[in-house]
Amino acid sequence: MMISPWDEGTRLYEHALDVRSGIHETIASNLANEETPGYKARVLPFRETLSALLAGQGEVVPARTNPRHIAVHNQDENIFHHTIKLDEGAGLDDNTVNLEKEMTVMAENTLLYMAVNQFLDGRFEGWKRAIEGGGGR
Repeated sequence: MMISPWDEGTRLYEHALDVRSGIHETIASNLANEETPGYKARVLPFRETLSALLAGQGEVVPARTNPRHIAVHNQDENIFHHTIKLDEGAGLDDNTVNLEKEMTVMAENTLLYMAVNQFLDGRFEGWKRAIEGGGGR
């Protein structure tokens, strides 16, 4: 019986990285539209999105929601399936992007992405040592 490297734990890390990438792109989209009148900042909730991905409820796919917004990808009508628009805190131009908050969330998300990546790297290193037969060096 062959053991697949893509077991449940590995798939969990893989999907966690996908969601963290989606969060980063959501934040980047918010930052790119910081001065777009009427733009509503979005958040991509990690737990809900990861749970949906694990349940097979679709990819994390970003795109523009208004022709005046800067596109993150070439897709025309879809936004992240699980994004939430933030309507509170609108300024005079009805834009809800808070630069300081977005930069803080981006820094936090980057650290969490790197942590998940290190966990996944550790799994691959363990498999590599097992394959090479050098578990006790």
